[in-house]
Amino acid sequence: MAQAVAHLNIIGFRAAVAALEDPFLRGRPYVIAASSGGRALAWDVSPEGIRQNIQPGMPLAAAQALVKDLILVAPNPAACHRANEVLEKVIDRYAPAWQNDGAGNIFLDITGTQGLFGPPADCVCRVQHEILDRLRIRAALATATNKLVTKVASRAIRPAGLIEVRPGDEASFLSRQNISLLPGMGRGLLRTAAATGIKEIGEVALLSPREAAALFGKGGPSLRINALGIDSSPVEGGERRIWSRRDLPEDIIEGPLIRAALASLVSEGGLRMRNEKLGARQLSLAVVYGDGLEVRSSARAREPLVLDRDIFAAAEALYAKTVERRIRIRSLGLGLETLGPLCYQPDLFEVQDPREALLQRAADSIQGRYGAGALRRAMALEAPAESGA
Repeated sequence: MAQAVAHLNIIGFRAAVAALEDPFLRGRPYVIAASSGGRALAWDVSPEGIRQNIQPGMPLAAAQALVKDLILVAPNPAACHRANEVLEKVIDRYAPAWQNDGAGNIFLDITGTQGLFGPPADCVCRVQHEILDRLRIRAALATATNKLVTKVASRAIRPAGLIEVRPGDEASFLSRQNISLLPGMGRGLLRTAAATGIKEIGEVALLSPREAAALFGKGGPSLRINALGIDSSPVEGGERRIWSRRDLPEDIIEGPLIRAALASLVSEGGLRMRNEKLGARQLSLAVVYGDGLEVRSSARAREPLVLDRDIFAAAEALYAKTVERRIRIRSLGLGLETLGPLCYQPDLFEVQDPREALLQRAADSIQGRYGAGALRRAMALEAPAESGA
């Protein structure tokens, strides 16, 4: 039996949620932005804004120059979190494993569910209708045999619709798609492709590994494999993963600000994990550069990570291993994975610094009483304004 994977893509997820919260926004051009000065960026854009040539990631000043009556809307993490909970409840009914980045992109592994919900296309059609019914949000859904092809397919039909790429048709489907839809093609590589006249994904697939490396650098051979529709990455189960995400109000490269953003992500994810009495044996990190290229990596821990101090040390080491380019960072995501239950007995922290353990318990207790974020480490105070988890 061929693997069946689906990708759900909600374009402008934060903008869509904002319109649900405030009906006044419907039909108007608006952007989600955390600040209005300096190098501030438009995080998400309403459909009316996109029709007036505003794009996510555009400098806010440029967006305001295009649309004089542009409405600025502050991020609403709580509303996005509520919408994500609804999405996950719907998806959990149809997919044994799913992977949610918290920003409107969800992969579903629906292999073996045909007996319950019919062929993959019928299954994702059910998902689409239920999301529209419960959230009043239209989504693009695609189904294929792997994650990469579904991601390209859902982007090809966005902002809404449904498409199925049948087994064996992966390469032929990708061949006529615009090169900008191929994962891994950042702005720099797109400029290289444009200079050489490459417009479609199929033209990358026709390159030899040596030609791909010569044209696109050391990542060229991987791009060629992607262009052939080959992808063996699994859909990571979402039920045992705590994911925190920060979209920065402006692209940054300064070390202290990066560390502050990481510390804030660790504090947020660590609190949620400890509240569920869990420990993490693996961390994953997602970094989006200012040119749109995303890189991911993960690392396993020898012992379960519980305290923020230990999680931060592991996250900082993972960041150093992951980020190799001297380019500003637009977004950071931190996942606490391979979670296992912990019994909060007095001997839990015996092998660690008892003072740090007591401090962590006190901080968690205060945040449990007064809300997450009531206490922050001094390092995290420099962190730029954050978006939803």
